[in-house]
Amino acid sequence: MGRMTDRKRCDVDHSVEDLVQVCRRLYEAIDKLDTRAASLVNVSRNDLRCLNLLAEAPSKPSRIAKELGLTSGSVTSLLDRLERANLIRRDRDPDDRRGVVVHPTEHLFTTVGPLYRSTVLKLEERAAEYSQTELNDAVRYLGDAARAYEDSGA
Repeated sequence: MGRMTDRKRCDVDHSVEDLVQVCRRLYEAIDKLDTRAASLVNVSRNDLRCLNLLAEAPSKPSRIAKELGLTSGSVTSLLDRLERANLIRRDRDPDDRRGVVVHPTEHLFTTVGPLYRSTVLKLEERAAEYSQTELNDAVRYLGDAARAYEDSGA
């Protein structure tokens, strides 16, 4: 019965203001999830931003600094904290003996991974109810919304 109610709600004509409100709600929900994740591993939100970056791919400290808008000294302190918490490890860069590549640890994935995996599974479950056209529209709009947020911070 709940699905039918949800489906009926989708049949209502929505406005641009409704889209903006849903984006705000989505941002707040992501913010709360990230706050929970940060508290699970006892790090700051900025530290979590670094961990999210590393979860996508190992990275050099210089790239982390650029992505997070930090100085090299600040990145070193951040990486020291994360390494002490067993959330990252630093390895020699195979392409540059003097360089370092930062990797997430298995501990990171076992502590906050389940929280994010649970969210992804719920998203996939909801998305399975959408037609291909609805998925295309949703992806297009969310991409446009992400670009609007990115452009606002430029």
